[in-house]
Amino acid sequence: CYERTKKAVVSTQSTGYKSTLRINQKRHTLAFLSNPAKSEKDIFVEDTNQNRALNGDLVAFEILPKEKWKLNQPELISDLLAANPDSPNLPVRGDNEIQFLGKVYTALNVEEKYLQKTAKVVGIIEKIHPRKAMGYAKVYNKNFALFSPLDSRVPRMLIHLNEFPKGFAERPKDFAENLMIGLINRWEITGKFAMGTLVKSIGGDKDDLVQAATEGILMENDLDDTPFPDDIDVDIPDFEITAEDVAARAEFDFRKKCVFTIDPATARDLDDACSVENLGDGLYEIGVHIADVSHFVYPGTLVDDIARKRTTSVYLVQRVIPMLPRKLCENLCSLNPGVDRFSFSVVWVMDREGKVHKTKFGKSLISSCAKLHYAHAQDMIDDPDREFEEGYLPEIHGGFTASDISWRVNVLHSIAQILRQKRKDSGSISIQQCKLSFSLNKEDGMPTGLGSYKSRESNKLIEEFMLKANVSVAEKLYECYPENAIIRRHPGPKEDVLRETEKLFKRMQIEIDTTSSKSMQHALERLNNSASMPSSISLVVASLLAKCMSLATYHSSGEFDSPYDYFHYGLSMELYTHFTSPIRRYPDLIAHRQLQAILEGEKEGPMSFDEVSEIAEVSSLKKYASKLASDKSGELFLWLFLREQVDMFERATVVDIGEQSIDVLILRYGIQIRLWRDYMEEGIEFQAKPKEWVHITWPVKGDLKSASKRFALLDDLVVCMRAGKQLFKINGTIPRPKSYDEQTLPVVTGVAIEDV
Repeated sequence: CYERTKKAVVSTQSTGYKSTLRINQKRHTLAFLSNPAKSEKDIFVEDTNQNRALNGDLVAFEILPKEKWKLNQPELISDLLAANPDSPNLPVRGDNEIQFLGKVYTALNVEEKYLQKTAKVVGIIEKIHPRKAMGYAKVYNKNFALFSPLDSRVPRMLIHLNEFPKGFAERPKDFAENLMIGLINRWEITGKFAMGTLVKSIGGDKDDLVQAATEGILMENDLDDTPFPDDIDVDIPDFEITAEDVAARAEFDFRKKCVFTIDPATARDLDDACSVENLGDGLYEIGVHIADVSHFVYPGTLVDDIARKRTTSVYLVQRVIPMLPRKLCENLCSLNPGVDRFSFSVVWVMDREGKVHKTKFGKSLISSCAKLHYAHAQDMIDDPDREFEEGYLPEIHGGFTASDISWRVNVLHSIAQILRQKRKDSGSISIQQCKLSFSLNKEDGMPTGLGSYKSRESNKLIEEFMLKANVSVAEKLYECYPENAIIRRHPGPKEDVLRETEKLFKRMQIEIDTTSSKSMQHALERLNNSASMPSSISLVVASLLAKCMSLATYHSSGEFDSPYDYFHYGLSMELYTHFTSPIRRYPDLIAHRQLQAILEGEKEGPMSFDEVSEIAEVSSLKKYASKLASDKSGELFLWLFLREQVDMFERATVVDIGEQSIDVLILRYGIQIRLWRDYMEEGIEFQAKPKEWVHITWPVKGDLKSASKRFALLDDLVVCMRAGKQLFKINGTIPRPKSYDEQTLPVVTGVAIEDV
């Protein structure tokens, strides 16, 4: 979480505590706040003590008296039974108490290790949540409709009937499937429901379901997808390379050199390119060339104002909402092949071991000779001497050949491997989880296939040099503008979540050293490379560790006293920023402007501390919102895909066990779903010891005999996935043994743990 102190609307002097409220997505009655004592568990907030704050809000809170702290009953019961193995009686649970062997255990007479502090919200410092939600409505009484958000963390709202489409009150069933957007405008402290207004009725017919749901996803995350105004081009200069441009960029004129891009096959906005020149004596000139957006987007213009508000492009399954108009991101700024382009370059003199002998920055000119896909570059890595058949590679410009490019790709690959290993050795950790990939029908846009995105060596090559460029720029910005440089910060893991995950690893009998990023990275590599360890274990561990990680955020470098406070935990870098994607990220554009100011000798920088801080704050929030929207879009298309399947059987691993449910990780797609007892086969017997095991018995059914099976943590199993009745809802069940064809199940191996 990150504090927003400059917009406080309540005083925290009486409590001294403030934090971001986090409400459990699956159980909205459970909410948490970060503990001021970083090493302790999160603080629990009951729904009655949330004081109308919503998920993500920055709140002021006070810790409740000890007698109201939450008793960790499962852990206490486990220890009591272990200490009294011969007792014929079992502990009896009460309301925040345990009775055992004539003694009542409460928050006042147990060790604090069995307790979780509780708190109540006393005020909202800043409303981060947009107060919008997607959902459905029904008539409540003669004056109001009751709007029920799909997100259970948002309260139900009463909205006046006169705000709904004509006929809603008379024919409510006609609108039962219509998705709508509601906005909270008032919520009294004693109100059962919030009072709201209808933002939009966005439809619900099968034909427009994707459009309606996507619109809802964007609105509830407060993301702008309105078309750019017609007069947006007025502020965008025409493309022209003048004699002055050539003179100013003469030292960095790469138009005659072999420069190329490597991107996904679907990419249209090409914002980075690479070059390699052999200088002799074991040295190479390696360039990373980034689209010079600042050449076309000036501060204070309409296009800059819109980009500053959006701060990021939003990537959904079926569409991209660009930060910049397409004229810029796909044409003028995009480093398309065979045409001259303005760029901003980071150029190193580097040896084959990745040691940097010299670094230069400068506005540049390039003409990319080829637009490679990752698959093309991977072919060059797999077979450096391959002679490519005509038409296999995209057109190559500038008189260069496939061999010229292949040699350069392999030099970059060789150095990238060394740089990546050096980062690992210094403590870098990055857990790459599976990313869903869909095949879409070209006619109606519906999903026809489902897979997971694979990262290859060619991806890692580009990633490594983009990281290198970002670090080089961050160091330069901080050196020259220590008070107002744009910085990307990544705090260490959430301590309380990490401690709970350590306990889970112990129950799973997995040894994971979580004392540092380096030790965790080594543990992941050990599990991934172990011949004796099932591949599912490494997938589960990676998934659990990912949940411990904090969010990375943007900052102005004057916000903290020490440079160490800007440490990037995941990369194990003292300083880091974003420079390499200005077409789709506004902070990168700020970094470009600041770097250019340094090169022009400006001592103060083009932006004040307050201005950079404001941009950093908005950019952090919008980047997180865009991630939520992207993830939700994936959930939507997964639901749409499953809706058309009869039954989809997948291999999975048990990661948690509750009294009435089992949490499993679907191995092929890296998604975690909860299997509720209520959704399983009718008549099933479900006996569970939470956090340890579950025993399931299937009843006699027709010619099928009764069957039973016991599952413990980390056990592999088969899950049948289905689309729930409610939009986005994925249900699953454990099929009866031998009711599916084992041979048709996918084989899942390993986990990728490199940087994304």
